[in-house]
Amino acid sequence: MIRSILTFICLTGIIITGEAQTPSLDMKAYADSLQIVLQKEKNDSVKAAINLQLINYWLYKDTLQARKHLEQGKKLSRKYPYLHGMSYYSEGLYYFNTNIEKSISAYLKADTILSKLKTADAYKVRSNLWNNIAVHKQRDDDDRAHVDILMNKAIPLAEKAKDTATMGFEYGAVGISFMNMSQYEKAIPYFNKAINVLKGKTAQQSRLVSAYGRAAENYIMLDRYPEARNVLDELKTVLDPYPDSEHHALYYMAEGLYYHKLKSYDKALTYFDKGIQSANGPLKDYRIQEINFQKAKSLVAAHKYQEAKQLLTQFLNDDEVMDFYGNRIDTYSGLAKTYAGLGDMGQAYHWQKEYSRLNDSINDSRLRHDINALEEKYDSSQKEKKIAQLEAENEISKLSAENNKLINWILIVVSLAFLVIILFSFSYYKKDKKLAIEKESNYQIQLGKLKQEQQLMATQAMLEGEESERKRMARDLHDGLGGILAGVRMNLSEVESRLTLTFQNEMERIISNVDKSLTELRRIAHNLMPESLLRLGLDGALDDLCKSYQSSDLQVNYQSFDIETNITNTNQLTIYRIVQELLNNALRHSNATEVMVQCSQNENNFFITVEDNGKGFDSQNPENKKGLGLTNLQHRVGSMNGSIEINSGENEGTIINIELYVG
Repeated sequence: MIRSILTFICLTGIIITGEAQTPSLDMKAYADSLQIVLQKEKNDSVKAAINLQLINYWLYKDTLQARKHLEQGKKLSRKYPYLHGMSYYSEGLYYFNTNIEKSISAYLKADTILSKLKTADAYKVRSNLWNNIAVHKQRDDDDRAHVDILMNKAIPLAEKAKDTATMGFEYGAVGISFMNMSQYEKAIPYFNKAINVLKGKTAQQSRLVSAYGRAAENYIMLDRYPEARNVLDELKTVLDPYPDSEHHALYYMAEGLYYHKLKSYDKALTYFDKGIQSANGPLKDYRIQEINFQKAKSLVAAHKYQEAKQLLTQFLNDDEVMDFYGNRIDTYSGLAKTYAGLGDMGQAYHWQKEYSRLNDSINDSRLRHDINALEEKYDSSQKEKKIAQLEAENEISKLSAENNKLINWILIVVSLAFLVIILFSFSYYKKDKKLAIEKESNYQIQLGKLKQEQQLMATQAMLEGEESERKRMARDLHDGLGGILAGVRMNLSEVESRLTLTFQNEMERIISNVDKSLTELRRIAHNLMPESLLRLGLDGALDDLCKSYQSSDLQVNYQSFDIETNITNTNQLTIYRIVQELLNNALRHSNATEVMVQCSQNENNFFITVEDNGKGFDSQNPENKKGLGLTNLQHRVGSMNGSIEINSGENEGTIINIELYVG
């Protein structure tokens, strides 16, 4: 029983992880609001993300709806690597309980796609998918594979993501697997790791409580009651501020186990009843089931056979409970002891026979597994012996041949000596040639690096010179020509007051043209040197820039995420120019009516995505890129050790993704 229930709770925790990302406890209202947004949204990436979110809601309510959202999410996410990987992760969840082969295949595809992304979110999803693959192994009664995947795949990825919640959960899962294998000593450090990682984080209370509860059970199984008592007291301290918490059920169950092992059965039953009364939340039914199994053992031990019979018969009639072999074994064993206690030896014998039959079947299965493993080792040993025998026969043949050639020993020795000299000379020549090739290769690599550094320095110098010239021109235009035009306007205004009505109209037209010239002059000066960077910072300046491009024919939407204020002024200006050139290209070449600009930062990496709904072009044809003003853009991206990716097609719009280093 212990094994089957622990396995199921571990599995359920992983499935809930997918839903825990949704920010509302009212799942139906949240799903309805997402559906409304989905109907109005035009951006493919947002629509893909919403479809993938809705899978979590529909998965256990309407599989046809879940399937529909899965297909839409996969279709819309193809251009977005993270969302594309998430679509296969969602497919793995979709098949989790119905088709293990398809579930694992989808998870592996998601891992392949997301392994190319070095972000915390990608690491977290990969950790979760490997966690779920490990659960499939645990379902097949393969705890060793379960532990191996957790320790070598899931946990290292959670550590990379710095995701303490997932790390704590996975450490606890390793501990549970060692408990399932009756390796209780090995389980101790993993429960301790889980507790240390999760302690003090109120948002992870459920996982901390689970770690405490399982750690207490583990100490109880080892008969280490002082340690179990300490853990239970710590767990009670964690739960005391939350009297209505669903997690009290786990605490009361652990207390019941503690007193059962101490043979204080009445006290154990009191705690089990408290656990059943306090059970609530999404795992209520399974927690009650787990406690009832422990309660049945205490009832039998306390000779309360009628109550035990009633509870065990309830298990016997529940197909879901009897689906686990461990539950069947415990139920049959409990019924045999109960009927024996009631004096009904016929029923006691019947259930003892059922217990023995099932237990022998399980042992036979394990024995066959062990025999197959030994047979494989034996076959391997036999093959090695055969190879050794053939090698020995070959050696004998060689010795016989050598003996037959002894009469020609002088000729052989001379020939061998000559051959050795030739081989040595050839080997020396090859080694010398290889060294020469390696030196030349290293020289070419160093030369390439030097050229690249010089090219980068030249590009940076060119861009700095260009910005310096822009500043000078902006000042000259604003202070020189701007001042002159302002003076001319003042003089014209003064002259206007002295003119007759006929000439005043003409003069007003001239003054209006001068005003337009001043406005255009200020716009040019602003583009040459964006003072909004100094006033508003990078995020505000980019927002201001996008608004300046809006018109009745063009809608520009700007979104930003986690942009820090400590980016150097030079890098801020380069980022501003890159976005400015992308907007200019969209305005001049795409005939777009909508443009979306997204800017985000993850530590030292800055990401820019510009998407339009214009006419697009064949991005695979290099000739198309030459005339789209991308050369200067590539220089600027290169100056920040960045990369640029262009996705476009005829009449499909254009998506440009840029990654920059701002460290």
